[in-house]
Amino acid sequence: MKFFEPHIHVYSRTTDDYERMSTAGIRTIVEPSFWLGSTRRYAETFFDYFNHILTFEPERASNYGIDHYSCVSMNPKEANNLVLAHQVIDGMPEYLQHERCLAIGEVGFDLITEAEEEVMRRQLHLAKDMNMLVMVHTPHKNKRAGTERTIQVLHEVGIDPAQVILDHNNHDTIDLAVEYGGWSGMTIYPTKVSVEGALDIFSKYGIERMLINTAADWGPSDPLNVSKTAREMRRVGYSDEQVERLVWDNPVQFYSQSGKLKLQNKGEEIAI
Repeated sequence: MKFFEPHIHVYSRTTDDYERMSTAGIRTIVEPSFWLGSTRRYAETFFDYFNHILTFEPERASNYGIDHYSCVSMNPKEANNLVLAHQVIDGMPEYLQHERCLAIGEVGFDLITEAEEEVMRRQLHLAKDMNMLVMVHTPHKNKRAGTERTIQVLHEVGIDPAQVILDHNNHDTIDLAVEYGGWSGMTIYPTKVSVEGALDIFSKYGIERMLINTAADWGPSDPLNVSKTAREMRRVGYSDEQVERLVWDNPVQFYSQSGKLKLQNKGEEIAI
């Protein structure tokens, strides 16, 4: 079975991880912009980072038979420095137009501040103007309140829910994401959702417009958790067709709206 990993930060991973991912059947990955672990002080450091994930990482991934795409954004973790945030957003269009940039993301809340909302709103307007997909980061703390406010902002800006993935959902927010009507993401990660927790959510809400990811980064994450979740789904009785829908068809359907997703098939490039 092949897998589409819709949210992973391979900037932080080694070539050994790429080898393991390829062996496990992961064929396509998307890398959203994220906090690098230390606060950046200059807009140019963001631009160098965008260039890295749009050019170098696709080359590194291709050595292991993996197609690599990215999302570009001013992430919410660093959005409270408004001067810097607006400088970064001013320079983003060049990178958003890149052939391997599928969406604006991650955007959203971290501490749920006015500054973070200002930065999110500006990027959502940019996404609307450029007809781009949006990946939303739901906050780690005050998660339900932050998710409710995020959905309100999305409605106010007028973003089409079909072009949005609300990510990092758990049992506290999944009902909000499903009701919103966009795409609902869950991260299989020690501090987010376990494999068992994801299966419990599927039993209640189904797999329609659901995506799972690892968001593998600097922390205690596992880049194989999508394939491990698929294995557990088969063990408890899901059919191969149902599993494939979740781990391949759904992310393909979401990201294909960008008009930039191209998949490899027997050596031929297939535009979606």
